Amino acid sequence: MKIKQVTPICIHVPFEHGAKKVKFHGQDWQKLEFVLVRVETDNGIIGWGESFGYVSWKSVKTAIEEMVAPSIVGKEINSVDDINKLVFEIQKTLHIFGRYGITIYALSGVEIAIWDALGKEKDLPIYKLIDGGQKKEFKAYASLFRYSDKNLVEKKCKESLDRGFKIVKLHEIMDDTIEVARKYLGTEVPLMTDVNCAWTYEEVLEKKNFLKKMNLFWVEEPIFPPEDFKKLAKINNELGIPLAAGENACTHWEFEKMIEAKAVNFTQPSVIKVGGISEMMKIIKISEEKKIPVMPHTAYFGPGFLASLHIASKTKMEVFIERFWLDLAEEFYPNFKTTKNGNYQLPDGPGLGVDFNPILIDKFKV
Repeated sequence: MKIKQVTPICIHVPFEHGAKKVKFHGQDWQKLEFVLVRVETDNGIIGWGESFGYVSWKSVKTAIEEMVAPSIVGKEINSVDDINKLVFEIQKTLHIFGRYGITIYALSGVEIAIWDALGKEKDLPIYKLIDGGQKKEFKAYASLFRYSDKNLVEKKCKESLDRGFKIVKLHEIMDDTIEVARKYLGTEVPLMTDVNCAWTYEEVLEKKNFLKKMNLFWVEEPIFPPEDFKKLAKINNELGIPLAAGENACTHWEFEKMIEAKAVNFTQPSVIKVGGISEMMKIIKISEEKKIPVMPHTAYFGPGFLASLHIASKTKMEVFIERFWLDLAEEFYPNFKTTKNGNYQLPDGPGLGVDFNPILIDKFKV
């Protein structure tokens, strides 16, 4: 099949997070900005992908239209090897515009859409194209908003359990809000917190005993910058606190550095940021060779979420799947709002396995 057209489609979906209204990078954050990617082939197949676009959606859309799409339209794709070669060529062509950030976000969404199209053309789910499927279900965790409010933290922990989730991740940075979650959930429920780079190394040192007392499954991105692998390694190796990181890293090369530095206990690549499915598979190989589990970052709701499930099916080690704790005005895939006995199931249809309702585009396109 030949790629006929690549079209970025931006939609803004209202959401509620159940807390005080917040500003995100200077903007009133009341809608999630999605950059969907529609790839059409010469034989009429439509593949869907997703690029990271929160706040940055305009830049990502432009990068797809003016940088990625012109290098991809007209290319012949008939196998997985064709996708891998194309991704390498595009990364090489676009490297002068930056190896990380917007350029790779744009490529990620296009690449996922090509995988979806190839799976549909061959009538196979993506996990079969990548020799995955070793796992058909995954432990799911509720990834809560940062509430900075003890009552709200407790309320949202209860809500998570009520929806069938058996693992909870906070985004809290204050001791009292972390502690109230641990007390409410008890000792049996795995609990993590994502700091989003809010602490310094010195603050982590001060919190050492408290964090150990909380028995956290991991602490995520504790310090800024997230690529300070030397300091992460010191925290990891000297303090004995399990660390996770990787949502802001692009390409497998960055993860190779992170792993070589012994900076983390869990790697967290995001398929809509890292370069797509091809890069994610390389990261799984590198990470698991060093006995480091891959915990995909999936704080999004569109085709990238499903792509993460297909990739996770190839992992040999334990893997959790994240559900970002927001209520969208319309869900892409409503079945993933809750779990089945704490687990998510691997979709089995062609390509990504499930198509979203196009009403989303009709209602929320910008």
